[in-house]
Amino acid sequence: MKNVSFAALVCLLFLQGCATNPATGERDLVFMSENSEIALGREYNKQVLAQTAPYEQEKLQAYVQEIGERVAAVSHRGNLYYRFTVLDTPGINAMALPGGYIYINRGLVAHLNSEAELAAVLAHEVGHVTARHAVRQHASGTLAGVFSTAVAIGTGVRQAADLANLLGTAVVRGYGREMELEADRLGAEYLARAGYDPQAMVGVLRALKAQEQHAEARARAAGEEYQGYHGLFATHPDHDTRLQQAVGGAGAMRAADRGDGRAAFLAA
Repeated sequence: MKNVSFAALVCLLFLQGCATNPATGERDLVFMSENSEIALGREYNKQVLAQTAPYEQEKLQAYVQEIGERVAAVSHRGNLYYRFTVLDTPGINAMALPGGYIYINRGLVAHLNSEAELAAVLAHEVGHVTARHAVRQHASGTLAGVFSTAVAIGTGVRQAADLANLLGTAVVRGYGREMELEADRLGAEYLARAGYDPQAMVGVLRALKAQEQHAEARARAAGEEYQGYHGLFATHPDHDTRLQQAVGGAGAMRAADRGDGRAAFLAA
């Protein structure tokens, strides 16, 4: 009876959690309303800013917010209020929280060459928000937890539950790789709609690949094993794959040409 109960619970969660993805139009598994998503992002934002301070340069913060709003306005969820923040940390990274909270490290800003490349990074993160990637990951993790509990009760073997957790993690991380590619494609589309050349997305990815190769070379020179993104639990796909798939047909959507904005970017 317990097995039947958990099977019924999984089916019920699946049926109740399906919603239309605003970016793709497909049906996705989610367990969170948009208001709940925004509230969750607001709470996580407090934690992020408590751990890493914003970069103390108001003009740069305002500039990044302006460029971010420009690409967000032409996205599939232009109704959200997006907050773009430069974090005072040298790490080469950017990230997005549910509900429109987006961050870019000053370390990554320093590796960019133009406003178009900055817009590309922000557009990629906007793509994560519009496709509700964090919310979908949350739903996947919820089902993985229910599945592992069902296995433990049904078999009475702890190791079986541990294996189910392992498989659940692999599935979630696999979705992560797909989602990174989806965010690249959406980001390229938003770039084009905002008037930037979507090839700027490729420029950013090439810079990231070059940085990764440099880090790998330094690790080898020091006799250390390089810990890159790749492997079963990698959350980012191989950069070569991203370079081939990022832009696609986004160029045909390009609005009035803004140029690359290099002078404005360097001034900021």
